Amino acid sequence: MSIDDATNHIGQIDQLVYDKTGQPLTDLQRLLLTECWKPGKKTYEAIATQNNYSSSYIQQRVAPGLWGLLSELAGQKVTKSNCKNVLLRYLETVDLEKTNESDRTSATDPKGPFAGTALSGKPATDSPSAQHTPEVEPSTEPTLLEFPTESVPLGSRLYIQRNPYESQCCQIIRQSGALIRIKGPRQMGKTSLMMRIVDSAKDYLSVIINFQQTERTTIASLDKLLRWLCANIAYQLKLPPMLDEFWDEDIGSKMSCTLYLEDYILDNIDRPLILVLEESSELFEYVDVSKECFSMLRTWHEYTKHQDAWKKLRLILIQSTETYVPLNVNQSPFNVGFEVPLTPFNEAQVIALAERSGVTLTGRDRTQLISLVGGHPYLIRLALYHLSRGTTNWQTLIATASSDEGIFSNHLQRHLWNLQQHAMLCIAFRQVIDQTEPVRVAQDQGFKLHSMGLVTLVQNQIQVSCELYQQYFSEHL
Repeated sequence: MSIDDATNHIGQIDQLVYDKTGQPLTDLQRLLLTECWKPGKKTYEAIATQNNYSSSYIQQRVAPGLWGLLSELAGQKVTKSNCKNVLLRYLETVDLEKTNESDRTSATDPKGPFAGTALSGKPATDSPSAQHTPEVEPSTEPTLLEFPTESVPLGSRLYIQRNPYESQCCQIIRQSGALIRIKGPRQMGKTSLMMRIVDSAKDYLSVIINFQQTERTTIASLDKLLRWLCANIAYQLKLPPMLDEFWDEDIGSKMSCTLYLEDYILDNIDRPLILVLEESSELFEYVDVSKECFSMLRTWHEYTKHQDAWKKLRLILIQSTETYVPLNVNQSPFNVGFEVPLTPFNEAQVIALAERSGVTLTGRDRTQLISLVGGHPYLIRLALYHLSRGTTNWQTLIATASSDEGIFSNHLQRHLWNLQQHAMLCIAFRQVIDQTEPVRVAQDQGFKLHSMGLVTLVQNQIQVSCELYQQYFSEHL
């Protein structure tokens, strides 16, 4: 197959994606598909290196969204290894359907070979009935949706923009000294938003660090944690770690880490670097470590304003809850930069998501669903997914919502298991669901419950975040 053929086929795929979703493939998605289409399959690492991208970003962010989008388009699973064969067969099917449709149209088109005459050879009448074209019956084929996961893939039509924050973030990230703080309970859409901010600046380098991937023995030690951080940054940028060349116990871990970033990382890149720190709330439990680490991040942010060497750095901090670590106001990264507090979906956002999911909800249904799950984005998506697929109906969904037979059972059981692993957290949440009014609990317990999405904060008190949790945990705790 020639290069021109491959380009044409990928162009056809791009157009079909646009026809289906209203959005074309992103430049990076198209680049990845083009590379995987070529013979001699390259690894994600090779593709990233050749095109100056982070391999982890390609593999963990771009690829899953692309293959999910193309699987939905083709109606079968598309992967890196089978994309060319599956999509070529899909294009053949599309061409065949177009040919059949053209044949049917030619047989009935008044502009065809018998135009102007009836089959008897007499002129065709101009009566309204002769000119009427029957309406095409709407398709009853269910809308194919990707199953809801922790984040919404790039390119998915099911993503609901978080404006005005989103457009502002995409502008801010290109500014020297940018610091964006995305805050909200788990599964509220933080990672989905972050992915789109990073994608808007895909000509930059990016490194994504998730503190949930850190071992507890590492996160409990400042020196181990900062070495882990530096090694991960170097690895994602395809640089040798070189830790020992920069680490000096006489000047301490924080200064060693700072010099490593300035003199090694920033000095060896020719473009701005977006450093994303996901689940920074994981550090809160380790008070001494978190104080030192967060004060270092605040120092880095201050450096970006005044020191040329640091102007390449942009920071995105993602946290699941408010900080309950006592930090000096001048040493905290949580009172500077641009804050994005993610909130539950409102009615307009639910309407938009329902339309994109092919689900019709009455005003009463929408109000009931929002009240049931508290506008929780993931749970809204889960409900619409099952309704669109016909695996449940509205009456069954509502009747079984808080049971172990309902569509939310896995979500509820995971929360129950997590609560049962932490006795004090379980006791605190029991206090909340036993009361009809907001209650006060220990600050760290309240913030942990909030990070799980189980409660909402009401000044210095908390209350259960939705009817679903109230019903389920009243019976199971």
